[in-house]
Amino acid sequence: MSQENVSLTELNETNAIGSMLPSLNAQGGHGYNWGQRIDPFTNQFASSRIQSNNFGIATSVNLFNGLRQVNTLKQAGLNTETAKWNYEKMRNDIALNVASAYLAVIINKEFMDIARRTLDGTDRQVKRMEKLVSAGQLAISNLNDMQAQLATDNASFVAAENNFKLSKLSLVQLLQLDAAKLDQFNIVLPKLDEVEQYTLLSNPDIAVQAALNNFPEVKSATTSVASAALGQKIAASGYYPSLNASFSYGTGYSGAAKVLTGNPDTLAFPIGTVMGTGELVTSFPQLSYSIDDYQTKAFSNQLQDNVNRSLFFSLNIPLFNGFSTYTGVKRAEINFRQAELQLAQTKQSITQSVYQAYNDAQAALANYYAFKTSVAASQKSFEWAELRYEQGLSNITEYADSRMRMEIAQANLARTKYDYIFKLKVLDFYQGKAITLKP
Repeated sequence: MSQENVSLTELNETNAIGSMLPSLNAQGGHGYNWGQRIDPFTNQFASSRIQSNNFGIATSVNLFNGLRQVNTLKQAGLNTETAKWNYEKMRNDIALNVASAYLAVIINKEFMDIARRTLDGTDRQVKRMEKLVSAGQLAISNLNDMQAQLATDNASFVAAENNFKLSKLSLVQLLQLDAAKLDQFNIVLPKLDEVEQYTLLSNPDIAVQAALNNFPEVKSATTSVASAALGQKIAASGYYPSLNASFSYGTGYSGAAKVLTGNPDTLAFPIGTVMGTGELVTSFPQLSYSIDDYQTKAFSNQLQDNVNRSLFFSLNIPLFNGFSTYTGVKRAEINFRQAELQLAQTKQSITQSVYQAYNDAQAALANYYAFKTSVAASQKSFEWAELRYEQGLSNITEYADSRMRMEIAQANLARTKYDYIFKLKVLDFYQGKAITLKP
């Protein structure tokens, strides 16, 4: 979707460029007229059916409108840049989401492996006790207790396996792969070094400064502020006069346009006699034309002779427009302040996220060392409890409690290990580094 937004803003930028160029339009018409009218090409009355054609081309350009078009073009460029940064932010979010989903798969895989090892250990215990019961060396009640524990461990393994599959499904869906082939989807488990090989930053401000300088959401918010500032200038351009120029070139044809083609008759009318002589006096000879002496003027000749041109300049001075410009300016000012607040909020959010990741990494590292010690202690405790149970010196409840403490410690150790490493990679990501599980 963000890629489509980039395309839309690029189209808006192209439109802004085009609005600064002169417009050019051509037109043509063909029609017939009946009734009394003045023919536009002969300036004479015509009452018969007249065919007419007109053709023209016109152009217009804005010479000045308070720099509205210039600022609109600049704003369109900034909006395109903002859309591109938003697209980069979406890609970053997807990268973090994929990394987080991948981490969930790894952790659930660890939990499933722990549940599997526990189930296998209980199964071995059941098989061992079956032999001891058959040999008469162990009471049947101990075997029943262990078989019940086997059923509980099997249920725990099924739950852990289901959580692992669900985490895989989330990753598959996030990657937009075919969920029907989930069983065929496998991940490569990273070969991680010891936690000590991964170094935590001495100061989170290093990551904060890098993120504020390079993160796309900060750049997007910054360009949004610049765009809103131009929006103020665009709105204020409504207070300025606007000047436009237009030019048109046209011609036409009329069926009423006639040209003389025949030979006229010469007519003289008697107007009196000469006194004294009686000589007849006639009028000055006049030419007489009949309708057959005229023909419609040729189409090509009319197009050549009827050419007309016009050039106009128009000046518009805004005096009162119902407060539309005033409210537009005030709205632009509010948008500018909101953009500034959004930029400050974005920087604050990133700063908080970095510090949160840094504090989480510190806490995860401390928990890792605590659970590492806990695993060693709980494992020894379970070995002792297992021995006591095998010798009949304790019951199944004590055995199960000891083993549960060891399992919880192992699960927490795995979780905190991956959590610590992931938080380190998030801090690297804020510094502009690629997410990789290598030290």
